[in-house]
Amino acid sequence: MFFANPMYLWALLGLAVPVAIHLWSKDEGKTIKVGSIANLKESENTQTRTLHLNEWLLLLLRMLAIALLVFILAAPFAKTKTQNQDLVYLVEPELLKIDTFKNSIDSLAESKTVKLFLEDFPEYNVADSVKTVATDYWQLVRDFENLKADSLVVFSKSLVKGFKGKRPEITENVNWVTIDSIQTVEGIVALTQLQDSVEVLEVKSTKEKLRFKKSVSEAAAIQNLKTDLEIQVVDTLQVYAFAEDSLQTDLKFLKIGFESLSTYLKRPITITNVAPNETPQDGILIWLSPKDMPEFSGTLLDYQPDAFASELIVKNSTHFSLTQNLTRKNVVEQHLAEHLLPLLNLHLKLDEAVQKYDRRVLADAFATPLRTAKDQKLNQASSIPLTHWFWFVLFITLIVERLLSRFRKQ
Repeated sequence: MFFANPMYLWALLGLAVPVAIHLWSKDEGKTIKVGSIANLKESENTQTRTLHLNEWLLLLLRMLAIALLVFILAAPFAKTKTQNQDLVYLVEPELLKIDTFKNSIDSLAESKTVKLFLEDFPEYNVADSVKTVATDYWQLVRDFENLKADSLVVFSKSLVKGFKGKRPEITENVNWVTIDSIQTVEGIVALTQLQDSVEVLEVKSTKEKLRFKKSVSEAAAIQNLKTDLEIQVVDTLQVYAFAEDSLQTDLKFLKIGFESLSTYLKRPITITNVAPNETPQDGILIWLSPKDMPEFSGTLLDYQPDAFASELIVKNSTHFSLTQNLTRKNVVEQHLAEHLLPLLNLHLKLDEAVQKYDRRVLADAFATPLRTAKDQKLNQASSIPLTHWFWFVLFITLIVERLLSRFRKQ
Protein backbone atom coordinates (compact mmCIF):
# COMPACT_ATOMS: atom_id res chain seq x y z
CA MET A 1 0.00 0.00 0.00
CA PHE A 2 1.17 3.50 -0.84
CA PHE A 3 0.05 7.00 0.14
CA ALA A 4 -0.41 10.03 -2.09
CA ASN A 5 -0.03 12.43 0.88
CA PRO A 6 2.37 10.68 3.28
CA MET A 7 2.93 13.84 5.34
CA TYR A 8 -0.42 13.25 7.03
CA LEU A 9 0.98 10.08 8.60
CA TRP A 10 2.60 12.27 11.27
CA ALA A 11 -0.91 12.55 12.69
CA LEU A 12 -0.58 8.94 13.89
CA LEU A 13 1.07 10.45 16.95
CA GLY A 14 -2.50 11.20 17.99
CA LEU A 15 -2.85 7.51 18.91
CA ALA A 16 -1.37 8.49 22.26
CA VAL A 17 -4.54 10.42 23.15
CA PRO A 18 -6.89 7.46 23.79
CA VAL A 19 -4.06 5.63 25.59
CA ALA A 20 -3.62 8.57 27.98
CA ILE A 21 -7.37 8.83 28.55
CA HIS A 22 -7.62 5.15 29.46
CA LEU A 23 -4.57 5.28 31.73
CA TRP A 24 -5.99 8.08 33.84
CA SER A 25 -9.60 6.94 33.89
CA LYS A 26 -10.95 5.26 37.06
CA ASP A 27 -14.45 4.31 38.08
CA GLU A 28 -15.66 6.50 40.90
CA GLY A 29 -16.72 4.49 43.93
CA LYS A 30 -20.27 4.75 45.34
CA THR A 31 -20.82 5.77 48.98
CA ILE A 32 -23.56 3.86 50.83
CA LYS A 33 -24.62 4.99 54.28
CA VAL A 34 -25.21 2.15 56.73
CA GLY A 35 -26.10 2.19 60.40
CA SER A 36 -23.55 -0.40 61.48
CA ILE A 37 -20.75 -2.37 59.89
CA ALA A 38 -20.72 -5.06 62.51
CA ASN A 39 -22.51 -7.57 60.29
CA LEU A 40 -20.47 -6.77 57.11
CA LYS A 41 -17.84 -9.26 56.00
CA GLU A 42 -14.46 -8.07 54.82
CA SER A 43 -13.95 -8.56 51.04
CA GLU A 44 -10.76 -8.90 49.13
CA ASN A 45 -9.49 -5.65 47.64
CA THR A 46 -9.20 -6.29 43.86
CA GLN A 47 -8.40 -2.70 42.88
CA THR A 48 -4.74 -1.78 42.84
CA ARG A 49 -3.50 1.66 43.66
CA THR A 50 -1.55 1.92 40.36
CA LEU A 51 -3.07 3.15 37.12
CA HIS A 52 -3.99 0.33 34.71
CA LEU A 53 -5.63 -0.13 31.32
CA ASN A 54 -9.35 -0.07 31.95
CA GLU A 55 -10.96 -1.38 28.77
CA TRP A 56 -8.67 -3.09 26.27
CA LEU A 57 -11.27 -3.54 23.55
CA LEU A 58 -12.54 0.05 23.67
CA LEU A 59 -8.98 1.33 23.62
CA LEU A 60 -8.15 -0.67 20.51
CA LEU A 61 -11.32 0.44 18.72
CA ARG A 62 -10.68 4.11 19.43
CA MET A 63 -7.05 3.86 18.32
CA LEU A 64 -8.19 2.07 15.15
CA ALA A 65 -10.67 4.88 14.39
CA ILE A 66 -7.96 7.52 14.70
CA ALA A 67 -5.54 5.50 12.55
CA LEU A 68 -8.18 5.00 9.86
CA LEU A 69 -8.94 8.73 9.75
CA VAL A 70 -5.24 9.52 9.35
CA PHE A 71 -4.91 6.96 6.53
CA ILE A 72 -7.91 8.49 4.73
CA LEU A 73 -6.24 11.92 4.83
CA ALA A 74 -3.04 10.37 3.45
CA ALA A 75 -5.00 9.01 0.40
CA PRO A 76 -4.00 5.33 0.31
CA PHE A 77 -3.76 3.43 -2.95
CA ALA A 78 -2.44 0.12 -4.24
CA LYS A 79 -0.31 -0.24 -7.34
CA THR A 80 -1.17 -2.87 -9.89
CA LYS A 81 1.58 -4.56 -11.79
CA THR A 82 0.88 -4.30 -15.53
CA GLN A 83 2.81 -6.49 -17.88
CA ASN A 84 4.16 -4.26 -20.64
CA GLN A 85 4.94 -5.63 -24.06
CA ASP A 86 8.64 -5.79 -24.78
CA LEU A 87 8.47 -4.34 -28.30
CA VAL A 88 5.71 -2.91 -30.51
CA TYR A 89 6.06 -1.94 -34.18
CA LEU A 90 4.06 1.00 -35.54
CA VAL A 91 3.61 1.46 -39.29
CA GLU A 92 2.27 4.53 -41.08
CA PRO A 93 -0.46 3.22 -43.42
CA GLU A 94 0.73 5.08 -46.50
CA LEU A 95 4.00 3.11 -46.41
CA LEU A 96 2.05 -0.08 -47.08
CA LYS A 97 1.62 1.08 -50.69
CA ILE A 98 5.25 0.10 -51.19
CA ASP A 99 5.13 -3.59 -52.12
CA THR A 100 8.56 -4.54 -50.83
CA PHE A 101 7.95 -2.81 -47.51
CA LYS A 102 4.49 -4.36 -47.12
CA ASN A 103 5.90 -7.84 -47.69
CA SER A 104 8.43 -7.24 -44.91
CA ILE A 105 5.73 -6.03 -42.52
CA ASP A 106 3.53 -9.03 -43.35
CA SER A 107 6.35 -11.36 -42.35
CA LEU A 108 7.08 -9.33 -39.23
CA ALA A 109 3.42 -9.45 -38.13
CA GLU A 110 3.53 -13.24 -37.93
CA SER A 111 5.79 -13.19 -34.87
CA LYS A 112 5.70 -9.62 -33.53
CA THR A 113 3.08 -7.08 -32.45
CA VAL A 114 2.45 -4.68 -35.34
CA LYS A 115 0.00 -1.80 -35.14
CA LEU A 116 -0.93 1.02 -37.48
CA PHE A 117 0.41 4.48 -36.72
CA LEU A 118 -3.08 5.94 -36.48
CA GLU A 119 -5.45 7.16 -33.80
CA ASP A 120 -6.10 4.41 -31.19
CA PHE A 121 -3.30 2.32 -32.83
CA PRO A 122 -5.43 -0.45 -34.42
CA GLU A 123 -3.90 -3.87 -34.99
CA TYR A 124 -2.34 -4.42 -38.40
CA ASN A 125 -4.26 -6.86 -40.54
CA VAL A 126 -2.70 -8.17 -43.73
CA ALA A 127 -6.09 -8.33 -45.46
CA ASP A 128 -7.09 -4.73 -44.68
CA SER A 129 -7.01 -2.16 -47.47
CA VAL A 130 -4.59 0.75 -47.22
CA LYS A 131 -6.16 4.11 -46.44
CA THR A 132 -4.38 7.43 -46.78
CA VAL A 133 -5.01 9.51 -43.67
CA ALA A 134 -3.58 12.88 -42.68
CA THR A 135 -1.23 12.19 -39.80
CA ASP A 136 -0.42 14.42 -36.83
CA TYR A 137 2.75 12.74 -35.58
CA TRP A 138 3.19 14.61 -32.32
CA GLN A 139 -0.39 14.00 -31.26
CA LEU A 140 0.02 10.26 -31.82
CA VAL A 141 3.33 10.25 -29.94
CA ARG A 142 1.62 11.70 -26.86
CA ASP A 143 -0.63 8.61 -26.80
CA PHE A 144 2.25 6.11 -26.77
CA GLU A 145 1.73 5.43 -23.06
CA ASN A 146 -1.58 3.74 -23.94
CA LEU A 147 0.32 1.02 -25.79
CA LYS A 148 1.90 -0.32 -22.57
CA ALA A 149 5.17 -1.10 -24.33
CA ASP A 150 8.74 -0.80 -23.10
CA SER A 151 10.12 -0.06 -26.57
CA LEU A 152 8.61 1.14 -29.83
CA VAL A 153 9.79 1.06 -33.43
CA VAL A 154 8.03 3.59 -35.65
CA PHE A 155 8.15 3.27 -39.45
CA SER A 156 7.06 6.61 -40.88
CA LYS A 157 7.40 8.87 -43.90
CA SER A 158 8.30 11.68 -41.44
CA LEU A 159 6.81 14.38 -43.64
CA VAL A 160 7.35 17.90 -42.34
CA LYS A 161 3.65 18.74 -42.75
CA GLY A 162 2.78 16.04 -40.21
CA PHE A 163 4.77 17.58 -37.33
CA LYS A 164 2.60 20.18 -35.64
CA GLY A 165 3.16 21.91 -32.34
CA LYS A 166 5.77 21.35 -29.67
CA ARG A 167 8.05 18.32 -29.69
CA PRO A 168 6.64 16.02 -26.96
CA GLU A 169 8.51 14.43 -24.07
CA ILE A 170 7.74 10.78 -23.33
CA THR A 171 9.16 8.01 -21.15
CA GLU A 172 9.02 5.21 -23.75
CA ASN A 173 12.10 4.18 -25.71
CA VAL A 174 11.35 5.03 -29.37
CA ASN A 175 13.35 4.12 -32.45
CA TRP A 176 12.10 6.32 -35.30
CA VAL A 177 12.79 4.95 -38.79
CA THR A 178 12.08 7.12 -41.83
CA ILE A 179 11.10 5.33 -45.03
CA ASP A 180 11.29 7.60 -48.09
CA SER A 181 10.61 6.11 -51.51
CA ILE A 182 9.76 9.25 -53.49
CA GLN A 183 12.61 11.49 -54.55
CA THR A 184 10.81 14.31 -56.38
CA VAL A 185 7.16 15.36 -56.75
CA GLU A 186 5.96 18.22 -58.90
CA GLY A 187 2.67 19.62 -60.06
CA ILE A 188 0.59 22.68 -60.87
CA VAL A 189 -1.01 24.44 -57.91
CA ALA A 190 -2.62 27.53 -59.52
CA LEU A 191 -3.76 28.88 -62.89
CA THR A 192 -4.46 32.60 -63.18
CA GLN A 193 -6.04 34.36 -66.16
CA LEU A 194 -4.14 37.43 -67.32
CA GLN A 195 -5.13 39.74 -70.17
CA ASP A 196 -4.26 37.47 -73.10
CA SER A 197 -2.44 34.60 -71.39
CA VAL A 198 -2.53 32.32 -68.35
CA GLU A 199 -0.08 32.39 -65.46
CA VAL A 200 0.96 28.91 -64.34
CA LEU A 201 2.28 28.37 -60.81
CA GLU A 202 4.12 25.08 -60.33
CA VAL A 203 5.65 23.49 -57.26
CA LYS A 204 8.49 20.99 -57.10
CA SER A 205 9.17 19.14 -53.88
CA THR A 206 12.12 17.05 -52.77
CA LYS A 207 12.77 15.66 -49.33
CA GLU A 208 14.89 18.73 -48.59
CA LYS A 209 12.85 21.71 -49.88
CA LEU A 210 9.99 23.18 -51.91
CA ARG A 211 10.52 25.17 -55.09
CA PHE A 212 7.98 27.33 -56.90
CA LYS A 213 8.11 28.22 -60.57
CA LYS A 214 5.91 30.78 -62.30
CA SER A 215 5.46 30.84 -66.07
CA VAL A 216 3.10 32.38 -68.62
CA SER A 217 1.43 30.27 -71.31
CA GLU A 218 -1.09 30.89 -74.03
CA ALA A 219 -4.68 29.96 -73.20
CA ALA A 220 -4.72 27.24 -75.88
CA ALA A 221 -1.66 25.53 -74.41
CA ILE A 222 -3.33 25.10 -71.00
CA GLN A 223 -5.46 22.26 -72.34
CA ASN A 224 -2.33 20.16 -72.76
CA LEU A 225 -1.38 20.49 -69.09
CA LYS A 226 -2.10 17.53 -66.81
CA THR A 227 -4.23 19.32 -64.24
CA ASP A 228 -7.87 19.60 -63.27
CA LEU A 229 -7.50 23.07 -61.73
CA GLU A 230 -9.81 25.80 -62.89
CA ILE A 231 -8.40 29.03 -64.26
CA GLN A 232 -8.89 31.85 -61.80
CA VAL A 233 -10.07 35.10 -63.33
CA VAL A 234 -8.36 38.13 -61.82
CA ASP A 235 -10.68 41.02 -61.10
CA THR A 236 -9.53 44.56 -60.48
CA LEU A 237 -8.57 44.89 -56.84
CA GLN A 238 -10.18 47.88 -55.16
CA VAL A 239 -8.15 49.78 -52.57
CA TYR A 240 -9.85 52.54 -50.59
CA ALA A 241 -7.79 55.06 -48.65
CA PHE A 242 -8.30 57.79 -46.07
CA ALA A 243 -5.57 59.61 -44.15
CA GLU A 244 -5.26 62.65 -41.93
CA ASP A 245 -3.18 65.55 -43.23
CA SER A 246 -0.29 64.55 -40.97
CA LEU A 247 -0.22 61.06 -42.54
CA GLN A 248 -0.57 61.99 -46.20
CA THR A 249 3.11 61.19 -46.82
CA ASP A 250 2.58 57.68 -45.45
CA LEU A 251 -0.44 57.23 -47.70
CA LYS A 252 1.61 58.33 -50.69
CA PHE A 253 4.22 55.63 -50.02
CA LEU A 254 1.50 53.01 -49.57
CA LYS A 255 -0.04 53.93 -52.93
CA ILE A 256 3.36 53.63 -54.61
CA GLY A 257 3.76 50.18 -53.01
CA PHE A 258 0.43 48.95 -54.38
CA GLU A 259 1.26 50.33 -57.84
CA SER A 260 4.55 48.41 -57.76
CA LEU A 261 2.72 45.21 -56.88
CA SER A 262 0.24 45.81 -59.70
CA THR A 263 3.07 46.13 -62.21
CA TYR A 264 5.02 43.15 -60.90
CA LEU A 265 2.04 40.81 -60.55
CA LYS A 266 0.39 42.04 -63.74
CA ARG A 267 -2.84 42.51 -61.87
CA PRO A 268 -4.94 45.69 -61.96
CA ILE A 269 -5.19 47.56 -58.67
CA THR A 270 -7.33 50.69 -58.35
CA ILE A 271 -6.78 53.11 -55.45
CA THR A 272 -9.67 55.40 -54.48
CA ASN A 273 -9.68 58.12 -51.83
CA VAL A 274 -12.76 58.07 -49.59
CA ALA A 275 -14.25 60.50 -47.10
CA PRO A 276 -14.71 59.59 -43.41
CA ASN A 277 -18.47 59.25 -43.85
CA GLU A 278 -18.34 57.01 -46.93
CA THR A 279 -18.89 53.27 -46.73
CA PRO A 280 -16.51 51.43 -49.10
CA GLN A 281 -17.23 48.06 -50.68
CA ASP A 282 -15.20 44.85 -50.37
CA GLY A 283 -11.51 45.09 -51.06
CA ILE A 284 -8.76 46.77 -49.02
CA LEU A 285 -9.28 49.80 -46.78
CA ILE A 286 -6.33 51.96 -45.70
CA TRP A 287 -7.43 53.97 -42.67
CA LEU A 288 -4.72 56.29 -41.35
CA SER A 289 -6.77 58.24 -38.85
CA PRO A 290 -7.80 58.11 -35.17
CA LYS A 291 -11.43 58.69 -36.22
CA ASP A 292 -13.92 55.86 -36.06
CA MET A 293 -13.74 53.87 -39.25
CA PRO A 294 -16.87 52.81 -41.17
CA GLU A 295 -18.12 49.25 -41.22
CA PHE A 296 -15.96 47.25 -43.60
CA SER A 297 -15.93 43.52 -44.34
CA GLY A 298 -12.73 43.41 -46.39
CA THR A 299 -9.05 43.66 -45.46
CA LEU A 300 -8.17 46.58 -43.17
CA LEU A 301 -4.87 48.42 -42.76
CA ASP A 302 -4.83 51.00 -39.94
CA TYR A 303 -2.15 53.05 -38.23
CA GLN A 304 -0.97 51.79 -34.83
CA PRO A 305 2.49 53.20 -34.01
CA ASP A 306 4.66 50.73 -32.11
CA ALA A 307 8.24 51.67 -31.22
CA PHE A 308 9.08 48.02 -30.45
CA ALA A 309 7.79 46.54 -33.72
CA SER A 310 10.45 45.07 -36.00
CA GLU A 311 8.38 45.25 -39.21
CA LEU A 312 6.61 48.04 -41.01
CA ILE A 313 3.30 46.17 -41.19
CA VAL A 314 2.17 43.51 -38.74
CA LYS A 315 -0.87 41.27 -38.80
CA ASN A 316 -3.20 41.33 -35.83
CA SER A 317 -6.06 38.96 -35.12
CA THR A 318 -8.52 40.79 -37.40
CA HIS A 319 -6.53 43.31 -39.46
CA PHE A 320 -3.12 44.70 -40.44
CA SER A 321 -1.40 47.67 -38.79
CA LEU A 322 1.21 50.15 -39.96
CA THR A 323 3.63 50.41 -37.03
CA GLN A 324 5.71 53.49 -37.95
CA ASN A 325 5.83 56.48 -40.24
CA LEU A 326 7.12 55.71 -43.72
CA THR A 327 10.26 57.34 -45.10
CA ARG A 328 12.36 56.81 -48.19
CA LYS A 329 14.88 54.93 -46.09
CA ASN A 330 12.65 52.37 -44.35
CA VAL A 331 10.50 51.89 -47.46
CA VAL A 332 13.57 50.77 -49.43
CA GLU A 333 15.46 48.95 -46.67
CA GLN A 334 12.46 46.99 -45.34
CA HIS A 335 10.82 46.39 -48.75
CA LEU A 336 7.41 47.95 -48.22
CA ALA A 337 5.89 46.19 -51.26
CA GLU A 338 6.63 42.77 -49.73
CA HIS A 339 4.83 43.80 -46.55
CA LEU A 340 1.78 44.80 -48.60
CA LEU A 341 1.66 41.50 -50.50
CA PRO A 342 -0.25 39.54 -47.75
CA LEU A 343 -3.07 42.11 -47.93
CA LEU A 344 -3.91 40.99 -51.47
CA ASN A 345 -4.94 37.46 -50.40
CA LEU A 346 -3.52 35.90 -53.55
CA HIS A 347 -4.19 32.18 -54.07
CA LEU A 348 -6.53 31.68 -51.13
CA LYS A 349 -6.44 27.89 -51.58
CA LEU A 350 -2.75 27.71 -52.37
CA ASP A 351 -1.73 26.17 -49.03
CA GLU A 352 -4.14 23.30 -49.49
CA ALA A 353 -2.90 22.66 -53.02
CA VAL A 354 0.76 22.76 -51.97
CA GLN A 355 0.17 20.24 -49.14
CA LYS A 356 -0.71 17.66 -51.79
CA TYR A 357 2.80 17.85 -53.27
CA ASP A 358 4.82 18.61 -50.16
CA ARG A 359 7.24 15.72 -49.63
CA ARG A 360 9.78 17.39 -47.39
CA VAL A 361 11.16 14.98 -44.78
CA LEU A 362 12.23 15.81 -41.24
CA ALA A 363 15.52 14.30 -40.17
CA ASP A 364 15.29 11.37 -37.72
CA ALA A 365 17.22 13.32 -35.09
CA PHE A 366 14.42 15.90 -34.97
CA ALA A 367 11.55 13.48 -35.63
CA THR A 368 12.33 11.30 -32.61
CA PRO A 369 10.44 12.57 -29.54
CA LEU A 370 12.37 13.62 -26.47
CA ARG A 371 12.76 10.96 -23.81
CA THR A 372 12.53 11.74 -20.11
CA ALA A 373 13.15 9.57 -17.08
CA LYS A 374 10.11 8.02 -15.47
CA ASP A 375 8.96 10.17 -12.58
CA GLN A 376 7.64 9.03 -9.25
CA LYS A 377 4.25 10.65 -9.65
CA LEU A 378 1.08 8.68 -9.10
CA ASN A 379 0.16 6.77 -12.20
CA GLN A 380 -3.61 6.85 -12.31
CA ALA A 381 -3.76 4.09 -14.93
CA SER A 382 -1.87 1.55 -12.73
CA SER A 383 -3.17 2.39 -9.25
CA ILE A 384 -6.26 1.41 -7.26
CA PRO A 385 -7.58 4.00 -4.75
CA LEU A 386 -8.40 2.53 -1.35
CA THR A 387 -9.92 5.56 0.36
CA HIS A 388 -13.53 4.42 0.01
CA TRP A 389 -12.68 1.10 1.68
CA PHE A 390 -11.07 2.92 4.61
CA TRP A 391 -14.21 5.05 4.98
CA PHE A 392 -16.29 1.88 5.15
CA VAL A 393 -14.08 0.29 7.84
CA LEU A 394 -14.07 3.57 9.82
CA PHE A 395 -17.88 3.68 9.72
CA ILE A 396 -18.15 0.10 11.02
CA THR A 397 -15.51 0.78 13.69
CA LEU A 398 -17.36 3.83 15.02
CA ILE A 399 -20.65 1.92 15.22
CA VAL A 400 -19.04 -0.96 17.13
CA GLU A 401 -17.22 1.47 19.45
CA ARG A 402 -20.42 3.36 20.28
CA LEU A 403 -22.38 0.18 20.97
CA LEU A 404 -19.62 -1.29 23.15
CA SER A 405 -19.17 2.02 24.99
CA ARG A 406 -22.91 2.18 25.78
CA PHE A 407 -22.87 -1.44 26.94
CA ARG A 408 -19.87 -0.92 29.25
CA LYS A 409 -20.94 2.60 30.16
CA GLN A 410 -17.59 4.09 29.17
